[in-house]
Amino acid sequence: MDWITCTTSFVTVVEQGSLAQAANKLNTSSSALSKRLSWLEKQLGVQLLKRTTRSLTMTDAGRLFYQRSARLLEDWHQMLAETTSTYGEVSGVLRIGAPLAVGSRLLVNYLAEFFETYPKIQVELHTITPGQLPDLNLDVFISKELTDFNSSSYIATRLFNFQLGFYAAPSYLEGKPLIENPEQLAEHNCLLFGNHGHEQEYTFANNQRLRLKGNFTTQNPEALVAAAVAGMGIILAGGNTVQRELSKGLLVPVLPELKQPMNSAYAYYPKLDYNHVKTKLFIDFIKAKANPDNGMAM
Repeated sequence: MDWITCTTSFVTVVEQGSLAQAANKLNTSSSALSKRLSWLEKQLGVQLLKRTTRSLTMTDAGRLFYQRSARLLEDWHQMLAETTSTYGEVSGVLRIGAPLAVGSRLLVNYLAEFFETYPKIQVELHTITPGQLPDLNLDVFISKELTDFNSSSYIATRLFNFQLGFYAAPSYLEGKPLIENPEQLAEHNCLLFGNHGHEQEYTFANNQRLRLKGNFTTQNPEALVAAAVAGMGIILAGGNTVQRELSKGLLVPVLPELKQPMNSAYAYYPKLDYNHVKTKLFIDFIKAKANPDNGMAM
């Protein structure tokens, strides 16, 4: 008996729902699994499962042990795979946390090519709140630069620079006077991101401040871009956020020389006792693909 074999057996029994199904998956017998579960409970000094002839139910201790051990076992197998694999053979699940705009409007554009390059890697994309601190349950966490993250537990690496500028649909601009200076934006309907009301102040290069106002605000970047494409008003966004719309002529730049100060997007990933190959492959891939001259709303 050993901890890894018995813990793997316990996790498999829980996930399969019965000893018979778990035994079939592990290519062993139900009696062997029962002995492993008994050994595990004896070593821990607690009951993990309530077993009857018809059902298996986790105890509170079993539920806690399952939640932690399932992830630890996955990390263990990942460590073994990454230690023995070459880059082209890396496999397993990569958990990525990113704001909605980054996930839906940058990463998704590049994931198809990433999968072609590394076909054995699977991706879980989790939406995070801008400014949220890194989550240890994620392999890599993409955000604007964070000043209060735990540098003893995480490594930070810059992915790309970005600047926000103005864009609108040709249908919105049609028939209106040409916008030639920033002050004219006050005469236009601006579609605003966030929950700070229908009038918001922004700072641009050279410390120029503009108060923008409009009839539509949202925290959903997809809805914001869709509203702009529909001709509802002007949006402040990054080039990569609206890259698809720009390429199709659905949006065009407005005052292209007027941009917010340069900002940076960072990847944060946990410090580990082994080389986290999947994470580093992903970070290097995004660095190579993301155009540093374009921006992204985060």
